[in-house]
Amino acid sequence: MKSLKWLLFICLFFTLAPQVEASQTGNITPKLTLYLNGTKVAVTPFLKDGTVFIPIRAAMEYLHAKVDFSEKKIIIDRADAQIIMEPGKTLVTINGESVMVTTPPIIVKGSTYVPLRFVGNALGYEVLYQPASKKVLLSTAGNQAVIYGYVENIDGQAVQQGTLLIEDVADQVTYEAPIRNGFYRLNTAPKTYRFKGYWDSYSGRSQTVNVQEPFELSSGQTVFYKLTPSQLGFKITLLDPAGNPIAKTAVSFNSSHGAIYVNIRNGIGYLGFLEPGNCNFNDADIKDEDKTAYDIYHSFTIDESGNASSLNILAHPPNVKGQILGESKAGYGNLDICSAEDDDCSVQAAPGGAFSFYLPDGNYKWSSYYDSTIRQHFEVNLAFSVSSGQTQRICNGLSQLLIFKAL
Repeated sequence: MKSLKWLLFICLFFTLAPQVEASQTGNITPKLTLYLNGTKVAVTPFLKDGTVFIPIRAAMEYLHAKVDFSEKKIIIDRADAQIIMEPGKTLVTINGESVMVTTPPIIVKGSTYVPLRFVGNALGYEVLYQPASKKVLLSTAGNQAVIYGYVENIDGQAVQQGTLLIEDVADQVTYEAPIRNGFYRLNTAPKTYRFKGYWDSYSGRSQTVNVQEPFELSSGQTVFYKLTPSQLGFKITLLDPAGNPIAKTAVSFNSSHGAIYVNIRNGIGYLGFLEPGNCNFNDADIKDEDKTAYDIYHSFTIDESGNASSLNILAHPPNVKGQILGESKAGYGNLDICSAEDDDCSVQAAPGGAFSFYLPDGNYKWSSYYDSTIRQHFEVNLAFSVSSGQTQRICNGLSQLLIFKAL
């Protein structure tokens, strides 16, 4: 009976083992050759599903890093960096900061393999894969320094694609570091730098970051910074007509530097724009849970001392609505609306010729309409007023070139 049990165990092992190895290895290509600063090293990487993996124990000896295992965690230590990973988990930490990787470590035939680009970059190495020659090249920064890190948006998610702006403080030269899946990397001369902010390609907006102080780099040094949207500057509150915080939106105003956007979460945002002058928040895409639309119009002033007037904004239902007759639904237009009192102007969007926005009580002038489809401006010169929240006399005095109806 005992011999039969062993026979059954051996049969079961050989039946299951190939299936386990196949699930672990996946689409593994033939082995690659690894070079460190031009010298071939006795470590054999492989390519799996587009990612180069290396055996962690053998590779870390060449990268001058120590590897420990604590329960399921992999701990990589070097003088200037600590990386903690876990097989199958995309959440990792670098120097105590949590980041998300696209590819986690894997175990193949009992050995642990880690994604080379992530680990190599975190330790200061540039990683280059050459598919034609099946070579993977690692190189150190040499006499330069490395600025490496991770960028999150206001919702705590990785900025998928964008550009980080890093300024050389002494020479006032700005360098651009591409952001991909949250990560950025820049090889640069050992000087003093500061982060100016980043551009998010998906949202099409720029954002200042939490790290504001300049930092100095020495030759051969790698520094890691996790960047998040700044909460410095003027605090803004945004409430709906009932006094409830607006959960999620962005508000904006036009300045001499273009449109300035402020992300709002749970009724709060921060404005880092400090240029003195009169400004007017006049654009926000707000819808509540009942899909009721709201808009804003809030004037404020920044004085020469850097102080701002009230930035407590109250959203309202739109009270100026209309449709440009004859405008194509696929077209897009803009209305130029100015206050008659102080000539403060704003641009209101009219997709498909339809417009819907809020104005406080006062006298206004609709100066022109721009049809982006045909790239032509039409003079309107329509004076109208808003009283008790209602628009008055909006159908008089139109140019013959433009016809619209009020809703």
